[in-house]
Amino acid sequence: MTTLRSMPSTSWTLLAVLAGALATSAAGCKKDAPTQPPDTTADDADADAGGGAAASDDDEPAAPEFLTVDVFEETMQGKNGEVGECFSKAREAKADLAGKLAYDFTIDGEGKISEVKEDPSSTIKDAGLNTCVRDKARGWSFPKTRDGKPMTLNYGFNLS
Repeated sequence: MTTLRSMPSTSWTLLAVLAGALATSAAGCKKDAPTQPPDTTADDADADAGGGAAASDDDEPAAPEFLTVDVFEETMQGKNGEVGECFSKAREAKADLAGKLAYDFTIDGEGKISEVKEDPSSTIKDAGLNTCVRDKARGWSFPKTRDGKPMTLNYGFNLS
């Protein structure tokens, strides 16, 4: 006849405690979601940098890896102040100057503007204003293009 030996009750208790501890530690390994929303405020200098280098702070989002249409448009929105300076100078000579100023910006593979061409949809035709915007654009930078080839994107400024 076969007899079953029973385990002492302390062994079962110990086994239950260990199983509970393992379950608790496994649940504790999950990464918790951040308790605070990320700080999305940006310094004006950062906006003027055109996407610039990645931030060294862990709290700030990293710069985009590649140039996209969305990144281009966000960066260009940050250039409104610089274009506004050019527009103010041009209005000193022509007080009734207003309308749309549109350009085709060609960004090389490294993220630098290589060409700025006036778009036919521009309603403002002012040589001084165009020269000023082109001069400012030479200093703007963007993330590199994904394939390293130039990318031409259109952007318009509504000026009044």
